[in-house]
Amino acid sequence: MWHSYKVREKIHITEMYSLFEAEYESGFSFAGESHNFWECVYVISGSLRVSSNRRIYEMTAGNLIFHKPLEIHKFDVTSTSTTSLLIFSFSMKSDISDFFKNKMFLLDNVQQGYMNDFTDFLRKENSDTGGREKNYILLFEQSDSYSQMAVSYIYRIFLSLCERNIASVISESPDAAVFSDAVNFMNGNLDKELSVNDIACCCSVSVSLLKRTFLKYSGMGVHKYFLKMKINTASSLLENGNSVSETAEKLGFSSQPYFSYVFKRETGTSPSVYRYRTEQKLFEKNKQV
Repeated sequence: MWHSYKVREKIHITEMYSLFEAEYESGFSFAGESHNFWECVYVISGSLRVSSNRRIYEMTAGNLIFHKPLEIHKFDVTSTSTTSLLIFSFSMKSDISDFFKNKMFLLDNVQQGYMNDFTDFLRKENSDTGGREKNYILLFEQSDSYSQMAVSYIYRIFLSLCERNIASVISESPDAAVFSDAVNFMNGNLDKELSVNDIACCCSVSVSLLKRTFLKYSGMGVHKYFLKMKINTASSLLENGNSVSETAEKLGFSSQPYFSYVFKRETGTSPSVYRYRTEQKLFEKNKQV
């Protein structure tokens, strides 16, 4: 009599949005952004400073960081020479996804070997991709075996992270502390209409210093950053069944029409349409189950 053993998937990647290797010159600055899927940045060589919501990380070769969905993030190259990165973004279903949030990992020799295997595979399969930015995602549409092989390398890396130490090298500079304090204050007051002066007073700094700090670490102004936080939270509220009017009220907008105007301006979709699409996706998902 044979006994069967179930294979329980801890991680399942459902979509890939980007997968590329790139070289960036000293002093390069990537503008702040956020999106509703995960992103992973691995430093092959060089160094950079990454802002990830309120945290500022100093990354060097062998470091890997996750940006969770709707997280505002930005990076600046800090090495005096070229910095090489492998960046990929994806959606996933996972019982352990919370483990990857708000962390930077220092890969050990074995894990770096896994990353080297991954990049070697990508380079071999995409040998005609040249230049300083090598796009490895296009083959996903042309070859199912390629896409499954690529994802299998990612699974290997991610699962190994669950069993290794974490190195969260957070910047301790004074302006990084100001940025962190400001984002914490904003996050705790999403139901209010805060002015830049309100936030500066809370952090005991001048408005001009606060503005410079946000441009440095987020690539956007203070008010724009606060608005982006509100819109990201609004997306989550709508996905969780809140009505448009409830969402507008919870986030301190003066009226529902104004909230709808801002939401559509920032996302390209009205909140009512966004909520409807979310409900349709959930309905289709439940049908498949």
